[in-house]
Amino acid sequence: MKMYLKQLSLEDSEDIFDLVKDVDGTEGGFMIDNPSEAGFYNFLQKRYNESEGIDLKPGRVPQDIYWFYKGDSPVGIIKLRRTLTEHLIKRGGNMGYYIRKDSRRKGYARHMLKLCLKKLRDEGMKRVLITCDEDNLGSQRVIEINGGILEDIIQGTMRYWITL
Repeated sequence: MKMYLKQLSLEDSEDIFDLVKDVDGTEGGFMIDNPSEAGFYNFLQKRYNESEGIDLKPGRVPQDIYWFYKGDSPVGIIKLRRTLTEHLIKRGGNMGYYIRKDSRRKGYARHMLKLCLKKLRDEGMKRVLITCDEDNLGSQRVIEINGGILEDIIQGTMRYWITL
């Protein structure tokens, strides 16, 4: 079955809303503000503006959101930042990702990260930083399988660099 990334669009539909609702914002440092069904378009508009650098809050950098699909079903989210602030260097890095709860332990995070790394390599980036919580063994494996080299651990956050 085909697996691919699709960039957030203002035309995203109910299947994306269902994926976003799955994120509870408390695990692995992955945060996304969950919209109501009525506020879903505003959520998409806000995320689109953020990717374009429009109305960014202080200390924020533009970030693109990609939905990861297995066939016709979105099963993951990956946020991609091409610029790092001092805060993101300590915690957050160039990307954050999430796999919906009912789709975990099937290799999707590994594949999603691989596709994103290829995209960045094709854009000319040479190296990316990915962080995860010290107790998130699944994310550690995903990062290491994709070439992550642990630099250090800062206050429970593991900091991995991947050379592209």
